[in-house]
Amino acid sequence: MNEKQRLDWHSGFEGGLRLCLRKYASDLEIEREHPLSSEPLRIDYLILKKKSGVKINNDIGYGFRVHNIIEYKNPNDMLNVDVLYKIVGYACLYKALGEKVNLIKAQEITVSIFRATKPKKLFKAMASKGIKIVKTRAGVYELNGVIVDIPVRVIVISELQDHELKAISIMKYNADEDSVKEFLIEARKYTDPCDKRYADAVLQVSATVNTELYERIKGEPTMCEALRKLMADELKDAELKGTENGKEIGKEETFDVVNELNDKLIKSGRIKDLEKSTNDKEFQKQLIRELVDPEYNG
Repeated sequence: MNEKQRLDWHSGFEGGLRLCLRKYASDLEIEREHPLSSEPLRIDYLILKKKSGVKINNDIGYGFRVHNIIEYKNPNDMLNVDVLYKIVGYACLYKALGEKVNLIKAQEITVSIFRATKPKKLFKAMASKGIKIVKTRAGVYELNGVIVDIPVRVIVISELQDHELKAISIMKYNADEDSVKEFLIEARKYTDPCDKRYADAVLQVSATVNTELYERIKGEPTMCEALRKLMADELKDAELKGTENGKEIGKEETFDVVNELNDKLIKSGRIKDLEKSTNDKEFQKQLIRELVDPEYNG
């Protein structure tokens, strides 16, 4: 399995989605992999409005109704005619499987499909069938006529311009440098543990697929401090474990070695490795030998 296949795009997208809608957290319920039946049929995300009158004032949420089906396609996934109709089929099943007849009304459902780039072949194929494709906002395309009563939207992540959506827009290849910096500055202000965890999931994806970009900004004091602030809990855990390890093996220098390792991992954007090293002593030793001291034995 290669790095592209291992990368957990969906967890990153979930973090971004929740951060983009964090202002409305009390009014929305977001469920990942909502089961449609006892069989293994699941939609990626279901967003339920707790109050039908709530308005979401950003470019992905403005069209939300009561039941909002979200499908995410990472850059390695296909989005063609068959995939589109499979997703529409999920929406139809969701509507039909209510506890009683017409409990879930078609006019209360929306379908949004997120994708990194515009699916030009799909749009061309749908247009040839008489489906009208209307760009309603930057990066948001409505496909009118796919299914009666249920609006279907394709949201092109690379075209999003709404500043509230940085958590999603930086999670792509060739992310915009200014957007990444803005997200880092914003994320360092998060105090809620869940928000921090979602931001970390976003950064794991963004940093992995934009290594050169993160290399450029890692030397900037503000950006490095933003990363350190964001990873404060992980760093504290790593330092504590480094201290414990030092006591175990009788080496006072272990604490300093672990601190130096953490600094290097942050500056190189290796957030995932930092997290793993806090829980895996052998992996931490391997990283120390790689980045700090080739002769380290621990």
